[in-house]
Amino acid sequence: MKPRWDPCVVLGASEVAHFLAGHLNRDDRKILLVGGAGFDPRAIEAAKRLAECKACTVEAVFFREERLMDQPMLKPRADEAQRKLSMIFPSATFPRIEIIPDGVTAIGGRRAVGALSSRDFANYTDVFVDISALSCGVYFSLIAFFVAQCGRHAGLNLHVLVAEQPKFDHKINGIPSDKAAMLHGFKGDQSLDSNEEQALLWIPTLAPGNSASLDKVYQFIHRKDTPIDVCPLMPFPGSDPRLPDRLYEEYYLSLRTWNVDSRNFLYAAESDPLDSYRAIHQLVSQRANLFADLGGSQVVLSPLGNKMLSVGTMLAAIELQLPVAMVESVGYDEQSDAGTVPEGAELTQLWLCGDAYAAVGK
Repeated sequence: MKPRWDPCVVLGASEVAHFLAGHLNRDDRKILLVGGAGFDPRAIEAAKRLAECKACTVEAVFFREERLMDQPMLKPRADEAQRKLSMIFPSATFPRIEIIPDGVTAIGGRRAVGALSSRDFANYTDVFVDISALSCGVYFSLIAFFVAQCGRHAGLNLHVLVAEQPKFDHKINGIPSDKAAMLHGFKGDQSLDSNEEQALLWIPTLAPGNSASLDKVYQFIHRKDTPIDVCPLMPFPGSDPRLPDRLYEEYYLSLRTWNVDSRNFLYAAESDPLDSYRAIHQLVSQRANLFADLGGSQVVLSPLGNKMLSVGTMLAAIELQLPVAMVESVGYDEQSDAGTVPEGAELTQLWLCGDAYAAVGK
């Protein structure tokens, strides 16, 4: 199977500026910008760039993610982000969505999609999803929803924006809920319980500080009579060449519990979402061929940490209809140094659907 997003249009910081000035800054472009108004200081970076395009029309929606924990240090940062975004786009709306209201069921992605589902997307030429200050559970569901909308509206372009800084991602430490669950919109085409006899492959993304969450996911998908093949995804190469070594030390006990063979690690460049996408796509395709005559195989993904690796995982999950299992956060560690825009954060853009792929039917 030829990967849907290979090739894919990916633009770096300097290219994004040229693209916005050339493609968007025209009076025939009608834009829907969707982002987050959270404590992450990168929340306003993409909005500032799009606001420079004076000729086009921009409607902006920024979600406020509400969690169980009281966050006296982080909430003022989110309020300040909302204030700045309101100055950039005075007509912007800020829907509040509960992420995990009962401490068990994660509904943030479903609520975010529901807040936008009544819109007529025939009225827009471009949708930009800025994931810089959105959690994984929300932007996975949003982007899957918009990919489906692009299939219904031939003239609609879908873009993903992220102000990327891997070291900063590692400073934002979530406080996990008690249980793992399947992500809304990513439950696969068949349940794990109804196909217990099928072989199972789990691809968790390793990131600092998340071993407890991934252990909960392993227990959630574990089945008594069917062994699980585990292929952890490691960020390499990257800005910190020693990070894989530290991750191996941090996850040592978990890797032993999961019975991970040292030959089964996947490696993907931490700043190239297409690298993790291709790695997962190739592995899943090969496994499908291998198990075709043995009753089939199921694959579960668990993205955490680095946003670029997570975007690649998301693309594979959307295209191959793979289930995503994760532990949602009930709050965030307020002691983390996450109050200022990190040095070296650069805006990256992925153009996922629309005019760029018209000739090949994407």
